[in-house]
Amino acid sequence: MDMTIEDKARLVCGSGPFGIGNQPENGIPEILMQDGGTGINFEQLFDELYRDEGKGYTPEEFDNVSRKFFREGELTGRELELRSAIYARLKDRCGAIEVAPGCYPPGILLGATWNPDIVEECGRALGLEAKVYGIDVLLGTPNVNLLREPRNGRFFEGYSEDPVLCAEMAPRMCEGVESQGTASNVKHFAANNQEINRVGIDETISEGALEELYFPAFKACSRVCSTVMVAYNSINGVKCTENRWLIRDKLRGQWGFDGVVMTDWSACTGPAGDCIEAGVDVIMPGPWPHEDIEAAVRDSRLSASHLDEAAARLTRLIRRHSGVRFSEAITNQQYMEMGDMAAYSAACEGIVMLINRDGLFPVSEGQGLVIMGGDGSMSDYGGGSAQVFTPRTTNFARELADRHGIRVSFDDYDRFRNGDTAVVVEKVQAREGTDRADIKLTAGTRELLKQLTDNRGSGKICLILNTSGPVELGEFENSIDALFAVFYPGMMGGRALSDIMAGTVNPSGALPVTFPVKYEDTPGYLSYPDSFHCNYGEGIFAGYRGYQKRRTEPLFPFGYGMSYTSFDIAGACAGLSGNEIRVGFKVKNTGRREGKATVQVYVHKVFTAKNRPVRELAAFGKYSIAAGDAKNCELVFDIHRLEYFDEDYGKFLLEQGEYAVELGLSCEDIRAVSTIYVENCSPELACGPRWTCGQINEVPELVQALAKDVECAGKSFQPFISCLRYSPFDRVTKAFPDCADFPDFMALCSRYRSR
Repeated sequence: MDMTIEDKARLVCGSGPFGIGNQPENGIPEILMQDGGTGINFEQLFDELYRDEGKGYTPEEFDNVSRKFFREGELTGRELELRSAIYARLKDRCGAIEVAPGCYPPGILLGATWNPDIVEECGRALGLEAKVYGIDVLLGTPNVNLLREPRNGRFFEGYSEDPVLCAEMAPRMCEGVESQGTASNVKHFAANNQEINRVGIDETISEGALEELYFPAFKACSRVCSTVMVAYNSINGVKCTENRWLIRDKLRGQWGFDGVVMTDWSACTGPAGDCIEAGVDVIMPGPWPHEDIEAAVRDSRLSASHLDEAAARLTRLIRRHSGVRFSEAITNQQYMEMGDMAAYSAACEGIVMLINRDGLFPVSEGQGLVIMGGDGSMSDYGGGSAQVFTPRTTNFARELADRHGIRVSFDDYDRFRNGDTAVVVEKVQAREGTDRADIKLTAGTRELLKQLTDNRGSGKICLILNTSGPVELGEFENSIDALFAVFYPGMMGGRALSDIMAGTVNPSGALPVTFPVKYEDTPGYLSYPDSFHCNYGEGIFAGYRGYQKRRTEPLFPFGYGMSYTSFDIAGACAGLSGNEIRVGFKVKNTGRREGKATVQVYVHKVFTAKNRPVRELAAFGKYSIAAGDAKNCELVFDIHRLEYFDEDYGKFLLEQGEYAVELGLSCEDIRAVSTIYVENCSPELACGPRWTCGQINEVPELVQALAKDVECAGKSFQPFISCLRYSPFDRVTKAFPDCADFPDFMALCSRYRSR
């Protein structure tokens, strides 16, 4: 059926708070979108589907039911009536599957696994769960914004501070979700790296930083995802929702994305027609006023063809995913087991052991742990759209006692002073919409740690970082005997942590971000905004790149993580074949336990005239190795990983010369080194007229050949000398426009082999 301009305008303006479509007269059903990447958000689900059940109830009562749905004892009589009505509809919607959703680890913990298979496993569980609840597009699967600013309220949602780690891990989430018939959704495009003034903030970011750091994960995901969500912020003065270069030129034109692009909720703050003209397909939440879309077509602000394309993409998405439901052959037990195993595996491989003095852990049966200031529960999720309300959570204290026979007590200072280990959980509940005031330990934890350190006797202290990201240890760094970063570990985090503490699981998580000694050490510290403008002043030196470039020692470096065993890397041998770099090496388990080693390959050009990082991650692999055994391994990556973005030419370029290939267990723990030589560089960088006078001057033979040709041409060499004195970055053509015709100079340039 042909659609009118009004039909198309209504389609691109959404049908409800989380719905699109709903034009039965045009054969277009409605599909449901909802967060999220860590599990089903009941607050949103009820808002979209069950608001009519709330007639006669206050918004507070409705909100209370969504948040305490599984804590019936905390609901009033009226709220219980509402819950009963909603429960009946949920059961009808989910069939034989129980209604309790799963809660899965967020991006930062998935990034800490360094295991793409784990990410895909979680994606499959999330995709299935979405279908169980009748959700067609699962928002935030994944959130791939780079972890640049540790105060960011949504820091926990992203995967890493490194673009390669993000780009290798995040697409597997898309693949897992899509494998279940659910559309994945990548957000927030692009550079949504802090929450302060997120609606309207304008970020000044160099093109090099965008291309090298903030785009790669989006580009990688665009090859496999169905939908992309555009961010609230502006980049270099243009709103992301109205940024034609960002959406039409970059995402669609260069990367070839042909899926649906949507705004973040209420991110359209200007004329709706401008968003669609820039490349957005649907403005959320719906129903958005569609009159401006029609007016924009009449006024030629929006081309009719672009509206047609948006409507076609939406119709294709809706028809592909509407009516796709989970197989009735899947039982409740299978559904629960799949989710539990995915969440458990992720937590086991993502929890990072950072300190373990004198082998304090693992503890043995009969040993004592004293849980201080809590009951052993942890925050499984962060706040905002990532929140998940479920009874399917685990408590590490109960798990240690019940499953491992560990003697667990609570707030017993006598046991602590007499040798039991005190366990303190540092909980920081971060959320979208606001940033953390600082990254210090909370006042309550600092006070508790001070009491313990002042009265420790023979006791030991273990700190659990149940936080959204890095924290400063401050004065307590040397007082802590064991330290685990669990971030927000999901519903099986308590069980996974207990198994790690008891030693049935060997910790293998490695930090996907750097932990600073103090916040002031972070590369973007002086760039944190206090207004509606943010300057990304660190450029390409975000994360570990900034620490290493400034020679600032971190508390814990990127890629760091301890194990109950030890590893070594030897025999590194790198070779270049075509466009592939192959790195062979041997990993040996030099300890007494089986464990998993995360081997990281870093690269840098040995000599470069460019202002480049000390080293950059190029590849990684995680290997399970028995005690005393060794494994021959190989990692392969594309030569494009050696390129940098040149803002003068507006493209990625490859330098000729020698590159170091370093293998390590963190970015600071390099164990083996090899080198390769790149013979063929990008034409723009080839030795010759495009080189600067300063570059030519670094090679005496080139200077001599140039001087000889200048003399033979009857010209003065003074222009070259002047350039060296006052503008060495000018190209040699500035001094001699016809230098391409100089025979000796050009002949030597063609033979020159860069270091």
